[in-house]
Formats: sequence, structure tokens, C-alpha cells
Amino acid sequence: MNIPDTLFRLLPHLLWPTACPICGAIGVPACLTCLLPLLHPPLPIPLHGASFLLWTGGPYETHLRDLVLEMKYGKNRALAVVMGQALGRIFPKPDADALVPVPLHIDSPRGFNQSEALAQGLKKEWRMPVVDALAWRERCTEQATLEEKERRNMPSDAITIGRKGLAGKQIVLVDDVSTTGTTLCRAQEAVVRGGGRCALAVTWTYTPKRT
Repeated sequence: MNIPDTLFRLLPHLLWPTACPICGAIGVPACLTCLLPLLHPPLPIPLHGASFLLWTGGPYETHLRDLVLEMKYGKNRALAVVMGQALGRIFPKPDADALVPVPLHIDSPRGFNQSEALAQGLKKEWRMPVVDALAWRERCTEQATLEEKERRNMPSDAITIGRKGLAGKQIVLVDDVSTTGTTLCRAQEAVVRGGGRCALAVTWTYTPKRT
């Protein structure tokens, strides 16, 4: 490879210092061709207390877990968008009107809502609008720090409608991880109060039930 070709190849990395966490390709947050083989979706999962099924990329372990950690705690929004695209490639477009992300916790230091970023990736594949309509009613402890029993005790009105626009619509809820499914159920309840209906939920990964 000659010097001009080398400089051209390195230019994206100099301008945008990022690289695919799987193959190391520079200038991109992740390669779709790297992410797709990592996804091993189970059959749609019924969630306790929900009227919809969960579509998820696979269990919360190995590469899927590592990508979530990099996305959230590395504050890597661009990676989240590509992860959402991968989900949109592996799942067929559902019969729904809008993608609605689970809201970011009040006063979160993250600076972006990873669920909304995943939804933006799904939007690219499914050509479906993202409606950022939900909000937490008040400050509460992030679910990742709680035990299972504490998660399930989340108040039924913990999530509320932050903006109008859901009435009469079929909604796809989007989140990064489903552990107990409680957050998605509370989001569903908010959607119903706003006049919408949840067709299904999509997450990057999930925590399988202990047997």
C-alpha cells in the first residue's frame, strides 16, 4: 500500500478516533457484519404482566454484554445506533406505527439515552419514526443497581407520558437490556394511558430466568 492510500485509510481515525470493538476497523463505531453473527435471538419471550412479546438479540453474556457496557459506560452513542441497526436487520419489520424508547433516568450522568440511540438504529432499517414520548415521573434508583425483588416493586406509575402523540398508535418499545421486564411493563402502562397500544418490545439483550 502506498503512502497516499495509507493516509486515506487512516484519515477517518484521525478525524473520528473510534474503531469497531470486534475487528478493530477504524473510523466506525462498529461493523454491521461484525455485530450480526453475535446475535442469537431466542423465540419471542412473554413477559410477566405484559400483553406483548419481547424480541431480543440474545442473553446478557460475552460479547452482547460487553457491547452494552461499552455503549453505556463508555458513553458511545454511535455504537448504540449501529447495534440498533443490527437488530433491525435480524428482525423483520413489525406491523407498528412508531418506536418508543424507554426514557433515560432523571439526572443520569450518561448524557444520552441509549434506548433512544438503539431506536434510531432500528429506524434506519425499518423506516419507522422514533417518538421519544415517555419520561420518569420522579428520580429513582437505576434498575441496574437493584435486586430482582426491588425491580419488580417499581410503582405502576413510575413512567409517564412526557409528550403527546401516542393515541391510536401501535408502539414498539425499545430498551437495551430486559432483566425482569418490569421497566418495559411500566412503559407499556404509560403508553396505554397515552391512548396507544404496545405491539411488542425490542431489546439488544436480556437476562434469562433462573431455573
